[in-house]
Amino acid sequence: MTKELTREEYYKALEKAVNEVILSMTGTRKDVAKRLLLGAVVGRNATEIAQEAEMNYETVLNNLDKAAQVNLIEVVKKLVGDHPVLLIIDDTHDHKLYARAMPVSRNGAQIFYCRAHKRFESAIQLLVIGVKDLVNNQIYVIHIIAYIPRKVEEELKRRGEEVKFKTKIDALLEFLSSLSGLNVKSKVFDSWYVNSRTLQGNTVGELKSSARVVESGRSVPVSEFPQGEYLVEYLGTPIKLLVIDDYKGYGRRYFFSTDLNDTAEDIITTWENRWDIEVLIRELKALGLEGGSFLTWVRNSGFVALKALSLLVVQYFKYSTGLMLGAKRLARLIKSIYREAGGIKKLFKRRRKP
Repeated sequence: MTKELTREEYYKALEKAVNEVILSMTGTRKDVAKRLLLGAVVGRNATEIAQEAEMNYETVLNNLDKAAQVNLIEVVKKLVGDHPVLLIIDDTHDHKLYARAMPVSRNGAQIFYCRAHKRFESAIQLLVIGVKDLVNNQIYVIHIIAYIPRKVEEELKRRGEEVKFKTKIDALLEFLSSLSGLNVKSKVFDSWYVNSRTLQGNTVGELKSSARVVESGRSVPVSEFPQGEYLVEYLGTPIKLLVIDDYKGYGRRYFFSTDLNDTAEDIITTWENRWDIEVLIRELKALGLEGGSFLTWVRNSGFVALKALSLLVVQYFKYSTGLMLGAKRLARLIKSIYREAGGIKKLFKRRRKP
């Protein structure tokens, strides 16, 4: 059972959470960074952030450009310490109702069919990387960046526009070089990320049924393997292939690990941990990830980074208080805390009782 905390203890927990996260916002004044973060926790778009933080709208926009340079990994390193972690890779669409995207705009927005809303909508594609602390089972967003597919890059180049974008594979590989200081035990991603460059050590993933592996010098489609475990080679890399005829009612699946010593249980456990990143993505969207729609690529990237930072504030506050609530409910509690203090500007100027 979660113990009841005094209002003063909630204030202190929130102050500590914000102070830890703003360390990554080196290009922004501390007082501005604090207000931006709390505004982003409860405000869905830039207008609401400005209103909640009691800031000029132009000031918010200018600081979004600075937020695009934020390094989330440094914040998370402090949270997980030397605990072993699982690196989880996925992607999502950042739906933007008002983006100019026919078929692609200069801010990188494109048109996609949204199955949930059953219509075509404009959106920016986002690479999302999380780490799961394997000691306490907490998961944090460690990197989130907008990317575009090669065909969009080619279209923008054809128009003569300057292109500084990356595909999700390029963005992923570039990020992997910055993991020094994290105790990464394994990496996991789905079949869309599998290629010869991503098949690195301690990687777990899934192959499509059309994938061909090499066994005893023969190239064989994975669909021809009966259920079981196999030592094969895929794209020049030795892997352990795990074939399951009916995985939880979803039909035949083909999982793999580049660690040949992994058991079937090891592979499945790592794979199922991958779904935790879906929770992260839902929490980001609950805090208004889809609320940004700006004309420039940098500003959209800054808004995404700010929302990721605001989620870290919520998580830090959640774990330090022991409140097992979702991001949306925690955001409401945080809002009530700073409003009781007289507003965000006064929150961190309160006199503490000795």
